[in-house]
Amino acid sequence: MRAELERILPEFEHRLEQRGPEESAGAFWQRLIAQYPPFSVAHVAALTGRDTDRGAFWAGWAMAPGRMLAYDARGDRFHLSARQALSSFLFLRGWPVPEIHLRPWRDDTVHDGGIARFEGRARREGMAQIAILSPYLPWPLAHGGAVRIYNLLRVCAAGQDLHLLAFVESGEKMEPGPLREICTSITLVRKPEFRRLRWASWLPAEVHEYNTPAMWEALRGLPRDLLQVEFTQLAQYGGEVLVEHDVTMDLAWQEWRRRGDLGAWWNWWRWKRYETRVLRQYRGVVVMSEKDRRAVGGVVAPNGVDLERYAPVGEPEGKRLLFVGSVRHYPNALAVRFLVEEFWPRLKAAEPEAELEIVTGPGAELYYPFGLIGAAAGLTVHGFVEDVRGLYERANVVLIPTPVSAGTNIKALEALAMERAIVSTPSGVNGLELREGEEVVVAEGVEAFVEAARGLLGDRARRRAIAERGRRVAEARFDWKAVGAKQEALWRKILS
Repeated sequence: MRAELERILPEFEHRLEQRGPEESAGAFWQRLIAQYPPFSVAHVAALTGRDTDRGAFWAGWAMAPGRMLAYDARGDRFHLSARQALSSFLFLRGWPVPEIHLRPWRDDTVHDGGIARFEGRARREGMAQIAILSPYLPWPLAHGGAVRIYNLLRVCAAGQDLHLLAFVESGEKMEPGPLREICTSITLVRKPEFRRLRWASWLPAEVHEYNTPAMWEALRGLPRDLLQVEFTQLAQYGGEVLVEHDVTMDLAWQEWRRRGDLGAWWNWWRWKRYETRVLRQYRGVVVMSEKDRRAVGGVVAPNGVDLERYAPVGEPEGKRLLFVGSVRHYPNALAVRFLVEEFWPRLKAAEPEAELEIVTGPGAELYYPFGLIGAAAGLTVHGFVEDVRGLYERANVVLIPTPVSAGTNIKALEALAMERAIVSTPSGVNGLELREGEEVVVAEGVEAFVEAARGLLGDRARRRAIAERGRRVAEARFDWKAVGAKQEALWRKILS
């Protein structure tokens, strides 16, 4: 923030005052007033958006009313002003800065329109032409969805020609990488710059977010025998097979039950209305678990793991904990907040030698203010890690504290394959049918989660037994080759 202030207000001297972790808002206000009398400062900047920083706003407003530059938890700045009372109020209520000036009756989404086409391996005579539509490019393997799509493309490429269509984020390179060696063609479409109030429509916001004329055009120009759509938010594009990575209405229902507010209910209602309708339009539906099949029907083709790549390595000495999960996926963002703000302070106090590594995936600062949490002893946060095997190898226990979840977690399968003991919430191992106390330790709530982690950290023999049984489960039920065979069988049934 200091650099930002020096750039926009170079004529002033800048000092940074931070509210102490145990300092109340009132004490912080009194300290600043005593140090800098009211109206003696030319400009005040404050961090807002987190409860621990609200005192900075009130102190700043008392010192320089009407001359307030505020920063939210994402690092976005906003000029508070009495002349923009409504906008200022929305900012202080935690609305993202880009959404403050949007209007519910208006869609200001910007469509790039760019389409990039790449040729891959040559077409083969007599092969079925299978098109796969994905909300992102499944390379690099930055999160579980990319891992699933990439590995199924890899194992299914021998029996059919595959044509991948994928969205690419703004600023991301349109480069398919090793996918050209697997697919016959790759078509990349720039994702629109979504500028619409997320609550102000009958359809879920994610459905609007991926609706762009460029993708409709790309689909019209692609010869295919069958189109498989990955994720429910893309179901509007039609096709023969829909892959429900998450039963999204189930995920939204869990979040409504957790939060209990009107916004969460509205999001669940929209997803239930939309998802129930589009499921009837597909000839084949793929789900991740028996639980999901009982909810929406379809064929179970669970997530898997590359058993050769994720091979067991002996566990080192130490007390190292690991969490892997892209915070672009909402349950992972909740899990990271739980780990940083609730779990780690308690665990570290009880186990001073313990260490925790968190892998958040790319762009983590957009979803959680890591820059504001300060340095925590023994806590290391990684962004995108190209190969997470090294982190599993040096870990003693893997944590999966997702409070809500649907589908199945690939990070749990990777931990099983690497022979690492897991402490998870029930939703973290949802659909995997692991036996509690045998292949996984399940705990809910911060105190129970801390005690479960401490119990495994202090009992190497128990960790070893749980980890070995977990590896056997991965070998028996979650090999990508077996999952790919189920996928191909569904394609053949529909094409015949």
